[in-house]
Amino acid sequence: MQENNKTIRDPIHGDIKLEGIFLDLIESPEIQRLHNIKQLGFAHLVFPGAHHTRLEHSLGAYFMASKAAESLDLEESEKELISISAFLHDIGHGPFSHTLESILRDALDVDHVDLTEKLVLGDHAIFDEKEKDIILTQGVFDILHKHGIDNHKVADIIKSRYKEKEYFNQLLNSSVDVDQLDYLIRDAYYTGVSYGIIDIDRFLNTLIIHDDKLMINKKGIGTVENILMARSLMYSSVYYHKTVRIAELMLSKAIELLKDKDPFELFKMTDGELLNFLKSCGGYQYEIGTRLKFRRLFKQAYSVSIKDLEENQIELVKELNNLEKRREKEIELEEKLGIPKGKIIIDVPYTELHLSEPRIELTNTLVYENEQIKELDYFSPLGEAIKHRDIPEWVIMIAVDNKYRDKVSSKAKDILFN
Repeated sequence: MQENNKTIRDPIHGDIKLEGIFLDLIESPEIQRLHNIKQLGFAHLVFPGAHHTRLEHSLGAYFMASKAAESLDLEESEKELISISAFLHDIGHGPFSHTLESILRDALDVDHVDLTEKLVLGDHAIFDEKEKDIILTQGVFDILHKHGIDNHKVADIIKSRYKEKEYFNQLLNSSVDVDQLDYLIRDAYYTGVSYGIIDIDRFLNTLIIHDDKLMINKKGIGTVENILMARSLMYSSVYYHKTVRIAELMLSKAIELLKDKDPFELFKMTDGELLNFLKSCGGYQYEIGTRLKFRRLFKQAYSVSIKDLEENQIELVKELNNLEKRREKEIELEEKLGIPKGKIIIDVPYTELHLSEPRIELTNTLVYENEQIKELDYFSPLGEAIKHRDIPEWVIMIAVDNKYRDKVSSKAKDILFN
């Protein structure tokens, strides 16, 4: 007899129970593929414990959404809808999570959320035909249809454009949401840093819905401040750690210099498949794949914060947000300093950061007090301080093969700003 529920033991939340549609979703190819996608890309090269996956986070987001729905006393159908959306919100991630996002955006003007929508709506497949003949398991689109779930509602919530009730969008995409609650705690746990200590129960108990909008009562302000500060610290100390960033840039450069690449085909791969593919290409791609395998990374040769730039230099940095301009400057550095192609990478992270995580500066949590609604900033100066905190520390960084580090360090500023 088939079991009607399953319990998964999670190191963060304890027992996570799956039943109904979630028993089918957990077996879908889109979800199972996430076993092989690291949550934090190359963070394990700096934080050796950070080998957790997108599947673990997806389970955690589902769990947090279910708890939030229970705390808010949502109807069972609403609880199911937001929990499904949270469970599926990351199925469009490519190998090493956010690492290749900029390439997909530059080539096709889409990101992992757009790919998630395509998977939910059945417009795209994450597996090839040979794999489909072997796995013989229904995909997400068919599972939702079988259980009578409106695929478009799920996609709209994931894309934060659900029009019936605003609190669905806010539960999954807002200044503080169930996605962030799980990843902040989970990522802190696996990296070993202490920033992710959050009183989840306290936060959930302060949630309320008023006029179809999600907000907190005033006693939850301190908990929200804690969450926002944890997010800021995790981004500066973990997600945009210098060495982690350099590994990501190396992989992106190797993909960028591939001829005749199909971004969609690359995004179907898992972490291991992508590295094996790179090595199979030979040449520069083989070298980068090998370097990443054995942690022989490029080194920082130059970096500067925005506080240390003059006005005309800031304008140049803004120009370098354009990929084509950035590549022109890399070629200029290569030619003037006699450095082989691909051995020097310029990083201007501001735009990419805000595209991959548009919530990074959001502090506009709604607070309900005495029948009045105000944003968090009205009660707390912390939100404004977070907005002015530099993440990452550099506004521009140059990473190079270590053998050229001294040469680039001595000449980079003059060539960049001349």
